Amino acid sequence: DTGAKAPETGEKQVVHVGTNAEFPPFEYMNDNGEPDGFDMAVIKAIGEASGFEVEITNMEFKSLVASLATGSLDAVIAGMTVTPDRQQTVDFSDSYYTATQCIVVKNDSTIKSLADLNGKKIGVQEGTTGDLLSTPGEDNDVITDPKTEVQRFKKGTDAVVALNNGGVDAVVIDKNPAENFVANNKGKLKMIEDDTSTEEYAIAVRKGDTELLGKINEGLQTIRDNGTFDKLVAQYIEGKTETEKQTSENPFKNFLYNVKYVFVDTNGYQLMLKGLGVTIGISICAGILGIILGFILALMKLSETRRKRKTIPSRIAGVYIDVIRGTPAVVQLLIMFMVIFRSRYAVIAAILSFGINSGAYVAENIRAGILAVDVGQMEGGRSLGFTYGETMRYIILPQAIKNVIPALGNEMITLVKETSIVGYVAIIDLTKAGDFIVSRTYQTFLPLIAVAIIYYIVVKILTKILAVVERRLRQSDNR
Repeated sequence: DTGAKAPETGEKQVVHVGTNAEFPPFEYMNDNGEPDGFDMAVIKAIGEASGFEVEITNMEFKSLVASLATGSLDAVIAGMTVTPDRQQTVDFSDSYYTATQCIVVKNDSTIKSLADLNGKKIGVQEGTTGDLLSTPGEDNDVITDPKTEVQRFKKGTDAVVALNNGGVDAVVIDKNPAENFVANNKGKLKMIEDDTSTEEYAIAVRKGDTELLGKINEGLQTIRDNGTFDKLVAQYIEGKTETEKQTSENPFKNFLYNVKYVFVDTNGYQLMLKGLGVTIGISICAGILGIILGFILALMKLSETRRKRKTIPSRIAGVYIDVIRGTPAVVQLLIMFMVIFRSRYAVIAAILSFGINSGAYVAENIRAGILAVDVGQMEGGRSLGFTYGETMRYIILPQAIKNVIPALGNEMITLVKETSIVGYVAIIDLTKAGDFIVSRTYQTFLPLIAVAIIYYIVVKILTKILAVVERRLRQSDNR
């Protein structure tokens, strides 16, 4: 039985495939901000040969197997090694690549083998074979020194950046990514191959999904037989795909070359502009949802003030506000994406998550604004014959809105900055775009400073708009 979307008449089956685009040359983000690489090309070729369409979802490596087991994904291709532990949770296709582990060190390092890493600081990508090989334990005959410090990173690039900065002594990672990292850090890093630790890459499917597994194995054999697989190896594994960076002995020229390489040659500026659009879009939609929810919750909470006792709506609103304000936004986002939406529709999950989170804070701001209106205003409205609802609508709320607009503006500013965590659910916002540029260029200063400057400019614009609105409101009060 397959969890993939069943094809309708005349339509191909759609297979949702997960990857972690932080493992070049097998998977990485291309100039258009889309997942690319050897694995992406292989699974698409298999899909074409076996008659199914492929939809790629990019997420953290450690979340792939879990998403597969829960049905969020139909298959995973991410340079994933076949291990006994993983075989207990998922089924693997025939192997499509044999790899070895390598050690990446600085050029002047004296490290020559895995055994030399005992007592050292080792950088690894979390959950990979390099992580297992480097972690001291009863089943590790090579790394036995308990003083060995293993630093686990979300992606291999971060480990290499830490190596360049002196944060770790070595990075243990698969051979092809290691070659890519060394090639992009010429003159700084070297690679030591460990021939004793070979591993097989395969495509993972949900346990018991024999139908999809059969199609994948059949397609893999087809592209091997017709020569497509060898062409992809030549293009992605043996080919040279990275962009060359110009250098100069003149510091100013070298800085300009770096700027050009980071933002122009690799289309970094396009990625950042797209990311900025995503950030602003999510912030606006979540902000509107938060204001709507905030008004509803505030009125529910105020029902206890009107009736002089706790009511069911006020209790519901109180629990909602207490739970949302008492849990981290990133946890709420992960629950919304991975549990409720099952690792799909990431943007919708993010908008709902941030809107629901914002609604709890907006509710308290609006409630405080309403309570700040003199009680005599309500009494005056009722004495004129207005109902409670009419008094709230025509007399209380207009005054309350003036009171809470500064707080709502500050909440919107906070929301823009909070959305920087959407990279956890594979959304390429402004922060994630900067992170991808770091992954591709191994330059940390320029992309991260650019991200910070753009956030600062956006916040300053919102602050100016808020100041204008407040000034207009003060002028209307003085008339």
